[in-house]
Amino acid sequence: MQSIICFTSDFGSGDTWVGVCHAVIHRSCPSARVVDMAHDIPPFDIRKGAAVAAAGVFQIPDAVHLIVVDPGVGGNRRDICIKTVKGTWLVGPDNGVLLPSAHRGGGIAEVYAIDPAKVDFRSPLATFHARDILAPVAAALVCGVNASALGVLIPPDGLVPPPFEMCRKDRDAVIGEALEADRFGSVRFNIPVEQLGALGLRSPYLAITIGHNTLRVPFAVSFADVAPGEPLVLVDSSGWLTLALNRASAEERFGIKSGAAVRIAAVV
Repeated sequence: MQSIICFTSDFGSGDTWVGVCHAVIHRSCPSARVVDMAHDIPPFDIRKGAAVAAAGVFQIPDAVHLIVVDPGVGGNRRDICIKTVKGTWLVGPDNGVLLPSAHRGGGIAEVYAIDPAKVDFRSPLATFHARDILAPVAAALVCGVNASALGVLIPPDGLVPPPFEMCRKDRDAVIGEALEADRFGSVRFNIPVEQLGALGLRSPYLAITIGHNTLRVPFAVSFADVAPGEPLVLVDSSGWLTLALNRASAEERFGIKSGAAVRIAAVV
């Protein structure tokens, strides 16, 4: 069983929330090792949290991923855990934030609706399910507890939809969208590296259309493959196809916003 819990949230570092979740996990399962993937997701930004967490699953699939961006905490949304086809466990709210990670994990194998009474005898605080339900479930999974002891198996088709869909093929092009920009201004698209061959995007150059602008960009291996300030497309560490500039911000230069539609095609 995995011993690592990868923790992604919008909690930031200016309050006790992250540290308390660490403490709960270590108290519940002392052998667990918690890795903080990202906690500076903008508050309530399910889309950004989903994109970042999916990148974490791509890089560290052999872990339990605790993903908490949860503006509906304490409402009628469910807490769930998902086992992916590749064996990665995902724990978080049923608000769509887990589903891109499930896709990167090969799809959904099983979903469990967590029963708080099976996690702790006390009623959870309505504003802090991360501490009282989700962190203890992640710890239990790492310590080998069967998910069936934590909740009820449910059909995946009843889950809240993801904040963004995966890309789709449209004749000789791929239709997708801008997911997010990293801190260097490189813009990641919802096109995973695992599908580039099937989508016909393994080409020395790609034509990228965003709005009224079309760029002919080399498909590079590293940023240094082009001159400073020049554009390139590559697969970055997240496993998403990414538009970047060498030592500059593609997000700023091209004015790309999260959610912007993109059309990409192979060109000579």
